[in-house]
Amino acid sequence: MKRQSEYIKNHRLSYQIAGIMLIIATVGFTLMYFYQKNVMQRQEAKQESLAEEESQSVSGTVEPKTSTVDMEALQKERYEASLAERDSQQTAEQSVIEQVAETSAITLHFPDELTWPVDGKVLIDYSMEQTVYFKTLQQYQCNPALIIGAEVNDEVVSACAGKITSILNDAKTGTTVTMDLGDGYEAVYGQLKEIPVATGEYVAAGQCIGYISQPSKYYSAEGANLYFELRKDGNPVNPQDFLQQ
Repeated sequence: MKRQSEYIKNHRLSYQIAGIMLIIATVGFTLMYFYQKNVMQRQEAKQESLAEEESQSVSGTVEPKTSTVDMEALQKERYEASLAERDSQQTAEQSVIEQVAETSAITLHFPDELTWPVDGKVLIDYSMEQTVYFKTLQQYQCNPALIIGAEVNDEVVSACAGKITSILNDAKTGTTVTMDLGDGYEAVYGQLKEIPVATGEYVAAGQCIGYISQPSKYYSAEGANLYFELRKDGNPVNPQDFLQQ
């Protein structure tokens, strides 16, 4: 019985070893198959590449291969372009946010009363219904503004709060500042110099916006003065109807 038991045990062990050997052989054949297949695919790809290069060489249109360095440079260029586009978009968004914030922060309203922009005597009254005499021109004309006498270097202040919409040089009124006062009103200050404000800037009532300059040739006989015009919806109105009495 003991010998029979050992025989059966040895017989089973032989079967187990044979099974393991069969599995190893199967795995080996499988790996060899895929290895040979991979080698053949590489050879076929190489042959196709050589055939394509020969074909291009014959036709005279050989296309250069893209090197690793070229690919890295291309990827870097695309990445930098993406960053630049993102920065540009963020800058545009920030600009819109700032504009909206600025617009919503300050709403202009024309006041009931204006501050005199300079101390001085009115040399020529506002007159759009009849003509008034201009000494320098030696003729009668309508006058859409107040011509207020002053001294060179006198300070000129804003008649009320507003926003600077333009600063320009005019042949007739010299350096001229135009302000939006809200509700369709505008103020025009002419014969100025040394402007301390900039276009787009908001100023408070009584804030300095410049100084009296030498008069232009159109007002040489009148002497140094401030040209002060007030408009409503683009049309001149009499400033004295709003200035403090």
